[in-house]
Amino acid sequence: MSQANAHPSAGERILNALSALRHHNYRLYWFGQLFSVLAQNMEHVAQGWLVLELTNSPLALGVTGLAHALPTITLTLIGGAIADRADRRRIMIAAQSGTAVMFLTIAVLVLTGLIALWHVMLLAFISGSIRAFDRPSRMALLPQMVPREDIPNAVAIGGTIWQLCRLLGPAAAGMLIYLVGVGPTFIACSLASFTAVSLWLAIRTVQPALAVSSGLLTHMMEGINFIRKNQLYYTLMGMTFFNSVFGMPYLILMPVFARDLLQVGSQGFGFLQTAGGAGALIGTLSVAAFSDTRRLPLQAARGATLFGVLLLVFAFSRLYPLSLALAFVLGMVSQFYITAINTVLQLNLPERLRGRVMGVHGLTWDLMPVGGMIAGAIAEFAGAPAAVAVGAVFVAGLGLWVMPIASRFSGLEKPQSEEAAPAEGARTLAQK
Repeated sequence: MSQANAHPSAGERILNALSALRHHNYRLYWFGQLFSVLAQNMEHVAQGWLVLELTNSPLALGVTGLAHALPTITLTLIGGAIADRADRRRIMIAAQSGTAVMFLTIAVLVLTGLIALWHVMLLAFISGSIRAFDRPSRMALLPQMVPREDIPNAVAIGGTIWQLCRLLGPAAAGMLIYLVGVGPTFIACSLASFTAVSLWLAIRTVQPALAVSSGLLTHMMEGINFIRKNQLYYTLMGMTFFNSVFGMPYLILMPVFARDLLQVGSQGFGFLQTAGGAGALIGTLSVAAFSDTRRLPLQAARGATLFGVLLLVFAFSRLYPLSLALAFVLGMVSQFYITAINTVLQLNLPERLRGRVMGVHGLTWDLMPVGGMIAGAIAEFAGAPAAVAVGAVFVAGLGLWVMPIASRFSGLEKPQSEEAAPAEGARTLAQK
C-alpha cells in the first residue's frame, strides 16, 4: 500500500464521506428525507404562528407542543415493535402520506376561515402519533439500503439533512407566512411531504425476516430488556439522554444570553444560532470524513467530555466574539459525538431488534423539553449561567465516567450471527 493510500488527504476523506450517495436506494431515501424534514421544520413555525394568531397566548403554544410530544413519547415503543414486525418502507410511506394529508387539512381549514384552536391541538396530537410509528421505521430502514461499510457515511450524510433544514426551514416558513399567509404555508408543507412519498415509492429493498413469533407486548419488552442487559447500548443511549436533557437546553436559554448577558440583541442572537447550526453541520460530516469507526465509542465519550467543558466556558463568557466561536464549536462537537453514537448503534444492532432499539434511542430527543423546564427553573432562581453550568457538569462528568467503558469497545465488529448480538461482548465485559 502506498503512503498516499495509507493516509488519504482531507479532500479524499470528504469524497469518501459521501460514498453512501452512490447507492440508488439511499439517494432516493436522502432526498425524500430532505423534503420531509423541511416540511417538519416549516410546520413548527407555521403551527406556532397560527396558535399565536388564534389565541395570543404563550400558554397555548406550550400546550400545543405538549399535544405533539405526549403521543410521540407514549407510542414510540409500540412503533419500534411494529417496525420489527412489518415492512419498514411501507410504514414510512404510509406515515408520510398521512402527514401530507394532515397538512392539507389544516390548510383548507385556515383558508376557509373555519380553523379553531381545537383543530390545531387535534392535528398536533395526530402528528405526534404518526411520528411515533414513522421514526423507528426510518431509522431501522437505513442498513437495508447501503452495505455495511457505507453505514457510517449514510448516518453522517443523513444527519446533515437536519442541520440544513434547521437553517433553511424556519426562514422559508417565515417568508411564506409573510408573503402569502399561514394557509398556503401549510400547502407548501403538504407538497414537500408528498414529494418525499413519491421518492420513497421508488425505493426497492429486501425485507428482512419479520419477528412475529410473540405478542406485541412481549416483543416490546424484548427490546427494553435487550438494552437494559447490554452495556454497549445502555451506555451510549444514556449519553444521548444526558445530552438531550442536560446539554442541549442551552439553546433554549440562548436568547437570555444574547439579550441580557452579551447585550447583542436579536441580531446577535441570530448570529449565535447560525454559528451553532453551521458547526453542527460540519460536526456531522466530520464523523464520516475523519473518524475511526473502530474507536467511535471512545471518540463519542471524549466528545461528550469536551462538549461539557466548552459549555461550561460558554456559560460564563461575557465576550460576544468568544461566545460566537464557542457556539460554533459546541454545535460541531455535540453533533460529532451524537452522530458517532448513532453510527455505532447502526453498525452493531441485530436486525431483528433494530426498530425497537432505534425507536428508544430516538425517543431521547423528545425529552429535550423536560431538560428545558429544568434549566428554566434553575435559571429563574439562580440565573441562566448557573443553569447551563449545571448541565455542562453533568454531561462532562458522564463523559469522563464512561470513557474507560467506551475504550473497551474499540474495534467492536458485528458478529456473523444475528442472534449472538455484538453486545454479548459488552455483557461479558460488564460481568468482569
